[in-house]
Amino acid sequence: MLALGLVAGLDAAAQATTDAKVFGGWRNLHSENGAEPALEDIPFAMLPAEAAKGTRFAVLDREGKRTVCCMVVTSDRLDAAALEQRYRLPGVWISDVLNEGTTESRPYEPRVYEMKRDGALQTYAFFDAAEAYSDLGGLLLPPSATLDAAGNVKVGADRYTLQFQSTAFADDDGALDRFTLRPVGKPGKPVIVEVPYGTY
Repeated sequence: MLALGLVAGLDAAAQATTDAKVFGGWRNLHSENGAEPALEDIPFAMLPAEAAKGTRFAVLDREGKRTVCCMVVTSDRLDAAALEQRYRLPGVWISDVLNEGTTESRPYEPRVYEMKRDGALQTYAFFDAAEAYSDLGGLLLPPSATLDAAGNVKVGADRYTLQFQSTAFADDDGALDRFTLRPVGKPGKPVIVEVPYGTY
């Protein structure tokens, strides 16, 4: 009975983790110019909590007004040294994924992971327009998330209004995108996700 109780407890904990509604940011990056070997088109997650390998997320095609699944976590948590030495990212992008430019006011300290594209996202063509850049990064959502006709995010029975704001850096050397999700019809704090885009 004790063993059965332990297994049931572990199953419940695993289910709670699976059902957790985690929102985060992501960036699509490449190695610095001249790096050998050159790594290209690598998506990195910027999450508010630890994530296991295999954790899946949908991405928001903001201009296309839809979500697409999936990005899948493929690494352990990455620190600045790993981002520099293993992936040879330029310093400005390391600062971006760690969100170091807004340390005092950032909504959370990003946990950074390498990801890969899976499912529909492997062949998905993001909305193509002059000002569109959702293929370069943006909002990560739970894998079942969708957008309704009003632009609200739906995750199971829960809905969130979605507000987007982009603010140029003071030196005009990039911008900070902020996504704010507010629960609809029930109490709860808004979820804020920041994604910096420094110029390299």
